[in-house]
Amino acid sequence: MRKQMVYMAATFGAIFASGLCAAEARIDLTDEMKDSIVFLETAAYGYNLSEPWKHRALAQNWACGCAVGEYEVITTAENVINLAFAKALRFGQNEFVGAELVVVDYRSNLCLIRLDENELDKPLKPLKFVDQYPKGAEVDFYWLSADSRLFNGRGHLDRAGIERTRTSHGRRLRYVISNASQRTGKGEVYCAGKSPIGLACWSSRDKEAGVIPAETINAFLKAVRRGDYQGFGEVGFAISELLDPTMRSFLEMPESLGGGTYVADVYNLGTGSDVLKKGDVLLRIDGHGLDPHGRFEHPRYKWLQFDHLIAGKAVGERVVFDIWRDGGKKKIEAKVRNFHASDMLVPFHEFDRQPEYVISAGFVLQKLSREYMKEFGDDLAGEAPSHLYHYYRDYAFKPTEERRDVVILSY
Repeated sequence: MRKQMVYMAATFGAIFASGLCAAEARIDLTDEMKDSIVFLETAAYGYNLSEPWKHRALAQNWACGCAVGEYEVITTAENVINLAFAKALRFGQNEFVGAELVVVDYRSNLCLIRLDENELDKPLKPLKFVDQYPKGAEVDFYWLSADSRLFNGRGHLDRAGIERTRTSHGRRLRYVISNASQRTGKGEVYCAGKSPIGLACWSSRDKEAGVIPAETINAFLKAVRRGDYQGFGEVGFAISELLDPTMRSFLEMPESLGGGTYVADVYNLGTGSDVLKKGDVLLRIDGHGLDPHGRFEHPRYKWLQFDHLIAGKAVGERVVFDIWRDGGKKKIEAKVRNFHASDMLVPFHEFDRQPEYVISAGFVLQKLSREYMKEFGDDLAGEAPSHLYHYYRDYAFKPTEERRDVVILSY
């Protein structure tokens, strides 16, 4: 009995000691973040898409900004949609300071803001985002409240993947955090140990959160510093899985060629739209082999969708496609391109502008957009009128010289 008690005491002591060591090993950067994180108060215009001549009251909101320069902060573009004005509050300073937009990229969901240096009592302390992916590690996140208190929370870095952004039609690399102690998504700063690794861009009720990684943030900042910011690539085609042996045989692909994904549609906009054809099989992009699902094996993130190979390149760079066409292999090169939502036949969004409309003889004519269709409900396929959804689903990326907009009688 005594031996059992001694054994239990020793076991409990070991568990307690290991827990104590883990607690001591956790790094709290709350004090270090006081000069690097600001609270942003914003106000946004509101528009009534079904009655575009009506304006809604200004909507008040807040966001978290992270210093990347002595007077510059970065946050997500989602926080500045339809922005009317913004002001910032730093830790330890009672008065808000003026803030103005420098660059907004809705495709990357990032925004650079400059603060009024004459109103700040001292410069901010810039953070340097570190491009690392400690999968499975515990991470901490930080934000400043409206009453100038700095808070933090924690979670675990679960995985990386390619997902559609909340501010664009495009797909981008995101980290996914599991077991987050608080809901995030306002630009909170995520850190692994002492290293900032990304900004929060969404969260869900099941305690997951999305993070824009340092890889994307650093590329954005580097492009902004060069001047004449043009952004990053957008995919100009759609794919479908190429698993059916009969289809592969129809395309005259040898059995030894096991990879490759089918080009199901080619747009009039974006990278590859000028060189690819419907019916091509994409074998490799910049030397990265694609499987039948359109994925490639990334050395750090493992299997990712091919979108990352294009969206990770700056506009103007070159991309090389290895394809199967007309019974043989070909290598073609394309210039990385992107496009604005306003270039689409049915725009994904119309941020920062009032909807266009014309009133004639009591009738209201306006341009069809995805935002207009969302007035019928978020499930566009099931709730939007089928003839309008047809234009969005099948022709959104196919404007022509003769047809750049779809105009509807809305009222």
